[in-house]
Amino acid sequence: MRPALIPLADAGAASHTPPMPDDTIAIPGNKQRGRHLAVIIDASLDQFRNKTAIALLRFCPHDVVCVVDARHAGMDIERLLGVGAGIPVVASALDAVKLGARHLVIGVATPGGYLPAELRPVVYEAIRNRVGVISGLHESMGGDPNLTSLAARHAVELINLRNVADEEHVIGTGLARGIKAYRVLTVGTDASIGKTTTTLMLERELRQRKLRVRFVATGQDGILISGRGLCIDRCIADFASGAAERLVQREAKGADLLLIEGQDAILSPCYAAVAIALLHGSCPDAMVLCHQPSRILHRHTNVPIPSLAQYRDAYESMLAPLHPGKVVAVSLNTLDMTEAAALKAIAKAAADTGLPAADPVREGPAGSERLAAAILAAATKAGRAPVGRAKPTKPTKPTKRTLVKR
Repeated sequence: MRPALIPLADAGAASHTPPMPDDTIAIPGNKQRGRHLAVIIDASLDQFRNKTAIALLRFCPHDVVCVVDARHAGMDIERLLGVGAGIPVVASALDAVKLGARHLVIGVATPGGYLPAELRPVVYEAIRNRVGVISGLHESMGGDPNLTSLAARHAVELINLRNVADEEHVIGTGLARGIKAYRVLTVGTDASIGKTTTTLMLERELRQRKLRVRFVATGQDGILISGRGLCIDRCIADFASGAAERLVQREAKGADLLLIEGQDAILSPCYAAVAIALLHGSCPDAMVLCHQPSRILHRHTNVPIPSLAQYRDAYESMLAPLHPGKVVAVSLNTLDMTEAAALKAIAKAAADTGLPAADPVREGPAGSERLAAAILAAATKAGRAPVGRAKPTKPTKPTKRTLVKR
């Protein structure tokens, strides 16, 4: 069986978007009412620790009835995290139930993927009030006897986004190279650097152009947003590239362009194996290199991050024996920079690599358009321009006028 996934209540998918090739398990919801999710966050408000919650609030705010955080109850979540305008912050799971929550999403991501002890009481309270729990952590809820017995007693569903079915235990053989759909993979200079956000922003931009494009989720955040996919970092190492290969083969049906959610970084001491498996399993035709200019060391290490040019060469060289994919654009995460510093960083990234560069969040549509234009130019040059492509647009250059508040 495939893992239990959650289809987006209102994906904003236009009629030109091809139907998904595999079934999913639905959580009740509709366009008007959404999926009735409450999301629990870490009180530190750390952007990286709360990245799952931030992704949900940014791309599916209509599905979220509230945020659960006792320390910041009653405060403005948009002022706290930069996303989720108008969504209330409540103190407890019981408060979430009163607002109509049907599932509690664990919105934190921790090194090692464990559920923080301080959040367990909230999860237990949710279950006692017959609220299901959705987790993208490595720590399986099924391995916690307290959680499973409590869930069984109250007939509550526990959904693990990182479940991997036995059928995914196959080796990769490079078959993705033969897929007709043009494949774009977001790659990074480190983990938690903006690959998922970049991919989803590109999907939004390209869908607006009436293209047959599909987002391919390879991690818990992407699955939570799109309702389907596979967590590559949960696969056995020998089978990870095979799982990625099978995933892009399935998702390519009926699509002209695949936007593949990237994971981690090939030079990260912590997570390189996942990034390499995804690179070889998907055999991308084009890559968008994601980077945070202010980050000097790979996360959780004292290992310096090489230059953008070095990272670009590393990705292209690692892929070259299998497929001639190239980095075609640079996506920056300038979250912690002033507007002036961000503008300078974008210009520097473009100068250092000779490629279009943008921050699709800070710059808004102008940034997404610049990255999308680079992708479409590369696809056209390869003779694989997506069906329904609008009139080509010249990539815009970043200006103070295009920058918007992140």
